[in-house]
Amino acid sequence: MMKRIVHVSALLLLVGTVVFAADPKFNLNARVSSNLFVYNLTDGNATKLMGLGNISNTDTVAISYSDKNAGAYLSLKVSDLIGSSGGTTVTDDYYGWLKFGDLKLTAGEWDHRYANRVTTDGSNFGGLWDLKYGVLAYSSSAEGRVSVTESDNITPWEIEAAADYVFQDLTVSLSTGNVSASNAYKDYNVAEFFGARAAYKVKDVVDANVSFVMNGKNKMQIGAFGNLLMVKGLTLVAGYSGYQDLDNSVNSRKAGELRARYAIDALAITTHNNVTVGDKRLIIYDMVSLSYKINDVITPSLMVANTNFSGDNTAAAQRGNVLVVKPGITLTAQKGATIDAALRFTITNPETGSSSTIMDMPVVFRVKF
Repeated sequence: MMKRIVHVSALLLLVGTVVFAADPKFNLNARVSSNLFVYNLTDGNATKLMGLGNISNTDTVAISYSDKNAGAYLSLKVSDLIGSSGGTTVTDDYYGWLKFGDLKLTAGEWDHRYANRVTTDGSNFGGLWDLKYGVLAYSSSAEGRVSVTESDNITPWEIEAAADYVFQDLTVSLSTGNVSASNAYKDYNVAEFFGARAAYKVKDVVDANVSFVMNGKNKMQIGAFGNLLMVKGLTLVAGYSGYQDLDNSVNSRKAGELRARYAIDALAITTHNNVTVGDKRLIIYDMVSLSYKINDVITPSLMVANTNFSGDNTAAAQRGNVLVVKPGITLTAQKGATIDAALRFTITNPETGSSSTIMDMPVVFRVKF
């Protein structure tokens, strides 16, 4: 019931700002994704085809309004489209914001990040291109088998509020929230659920920030990043991510991160790298991508990413390499309207057991205006 009230309140906030605005500014964002087939090259088995089997898609549609001193955003997510139920629709993100001079107040549910994630050429593929900053862990369902505990997001909850104050080149942010609407009045303790960030930009030199999040009793997330701005055409972000569990130190992890992009005319080269360590566990992740803009319509790309899982405390079935090779193409009808398609090969080489090669074809339609 509480979630329904929150969702309805967010919708009323969005409608209200539209009705009373003198000059409303709208944005609409729709994303539809699918996987045309999944084929196991190791045993020659077509495990899933489009329209057959239990395929779980996740599509979103979002609308936003913004003016000089106020705005609102609402995003709906549709999943499990294949099946007799016809899919389920839930509220994904929703928030409203107000500005009073240099102070901005935001409330709702959203991700409050700052560091440049260096995803310019990722188009709408998602997956590894959308990997957030943070410590890594093994995930059997994610692309590349990696998931992230974020370090740069100071609102990792479901009910959130934040204040941002900008003074010249300095930005200071504070946040608080709770993990579940149903527990909003039961388990909330501001000393256990809060975030803080300080960011400072030196023009044409560096844009740096440090974030801290208390995400439960004795659970902390830390992030520190610097974006070098000195070389034209180069984006370079280096930083540290950490997760500390003071109750059970074996869960604590830390990571060194480096991301870079260099553009030469129509050619762009991007690399993402993360080394995560913790309690005899080691994850090394490296990705490189090449994209070439042939014209305003066609942009081919090639992404190669490798993840290595090792360490005495890493499960035997997880130790080894996962290599993802994804040649793709982006077709742009106009600014904000694209089709992304790729032929993806996922090659798994575990230390024990048999290797496998899976080929599939993700496709994403995106319209944003």
